[in-house]
Amino acid sequence: MLLTEEIYQALFLAVLTGEFKPGERFLTEQEAMTRFGASRITIRRAFARLEENRIISRRTKVGGVVNSAFGAAEGALRTVGALVPIRDPFAREFLHTLCEESARRDAITTLEPAESGEEQNRAVMRLVLHGVRDLVVWGIDRTLDFDLFLRLRILGVNLVFFDRIHPGTIADYVALDNAEALRRLTTLARKRGIERIYFADPGKLDIDTSCERREFCYRYCVENKIDFSAELPAVFPPKSAIFAVNDPAALSCVGYNVPIFSIDGTPEAAKAGIISLRQPMAELAKACFRSLREQRKLGNHWQAQEYRIPAERLKK
Repeated sequence: MLLTEEIYQALFLAVLTGEFKPGERFLTEQEAMTRFGASRITIRRAFARLEENRIISRRTKVGGVVNSAFGAAEGALRTVGALVPIRDPFAREFLHTLCEESARRDAITTLEPAESGEEQNRAVMRLVLHGVRDLVVWGIDRTLDFDLFLRLRILGVNLVFFDRIHPGTIADYVALDNAEALRRLTTLARKRGIERIYFADPGKLDIDTSCERREFCYRYCVENKIDFSAELPAVFPPKSAIFAVNDPAALSCVGYNVPIFSIDGTPEAAKAGIISLRQPMAELAKACFRSLREQRKLGNHWQAQEYRIPAERLKK
């Protein structure tokens, strides 16, 4: 790697990790020369790349300043970075659909299969340091560094979070319409004469998808005068059912001899007799690309949006 590129990446990484925060003064050329033991012309070339990529701006009498205004990469969408943990079956199915949609649009998908929030924090920096400016993030958990993702947003990286973790105002969010899905399942349960629903979430993950589904399940149980509990009983009373947070949770409940309702719509759940709503994978992938396209189109005028996609037909 050329020395200019090494210094550029080192300085870019210093911004990504928060050594130099948005709006703060950046190194002077002399300070950078001392830090890297490099010539002024090499430092100027590295600084020029930082400025070209909107990482810093150079102002008269002030010197370099780290960019602090939200931006977005513009132009044609050519490469999409996917932070997706491929050990998860649902994540693998989504990744497959995302790659198909990417190919249909003549774009390339670059995968970082990080399996923890900490790994995803490091992986996203690798993608950005190598020039990827459009990212789809299937966040593992809340150990994601949202300050890092905020800095990425400011530096012009287009971001869309998918499913598990809601990013707030720093990125777009694509997910199943959980309110609509739980309303449909609760209505179906009521028609079948169910009077008690037990919500099953064995992993009890602190992720937004699980919290939403539990909240909406409780809300629609109250509306339909159905008893709700977040704990499975030792013995199920008559006219009871299980509402599982997803198909893996539902499959772990097979054997209780009560109806089981769920979300994902996997073949395994259907084979086990679980009543499961199908995640609309193709529509979710299309929404991710629609989000990235809009971010590129809007540029500095972008504001965070949610894309909520209704579930597909029931798998019985």
